Amino acid sequence: MKKNQLKNLEKLLIISKEAFRQFEKDEENLNFNLKYWTKKDVLIRIKKGQYILKSKLEKEDRQTYLEYIANKIYEPSYLSCEYVMDKYGLLTEGVFALTSVTTKKTKIFNNKLGRFVYYSLSPILFFGYTIKKTSLSNIFIATKTKALFDYLYLRFFKKTPINEKNVEELRINWENLSKKDFLEIKKYGSICKNKRVIKVINLIFKKYYA
Repeated sequence: MKKNQLKNLEKLLIISKEAFRQFEKDEENLNFNLKYWTKKDVLIRIKKGQYILKSKLEKEDRQTYLEYIANKIYEPSYLSCEYVMDKYGLLTEGVFALTSVTTKKTKIFNNKLGRFVYYSLSPILFFGYTIKKTSLSNIFIATKTKALFDYLYLRFFKKTPINEKNVEELRINWENLSKKDFLEIKKYGSICKNKRVIKVINLIFKKYYA
């Protein structure tokens, strides 16, 4: 594959290995070419069999592109938990990964663009996200309240002891979440019907919003 041939794929936001076959049919040569252009930093491998053009990334808003990639490399999924909470100033510490929830098993992808983390969530809780319209495509991202609920659910639904100490150690800026917002989270708790999650939600409500 020649560099000018790769430019013909610039309209694609994510390029599958199959798309490159129009330029190279031989599997061995194709693998060599993909490895070569990745090493030359022309292509960026985001996961097995999927790439983006670095030139395309440089032309677009980087964070929007990363959010789009997060939605697409592991489907179904929507951005949630720490990544979205950080956007709303709910965390006292910085976030260095794009976190999402999925109905599939928990998965982590590390590539040159960053760390993409996917937490497994029950299908009955796969809701509470909005469609963010961008120049690239629609991006699925949790609302502020659903992102926090997902975070609490995933942290407490199994083994983490439920007490004031562990709630305080979450280091969440509760002042950036209104009582009305938290009542929405209580509604999500009634949907999940997990006694442990309902217990921690009630504890937080009593401590910060009652």
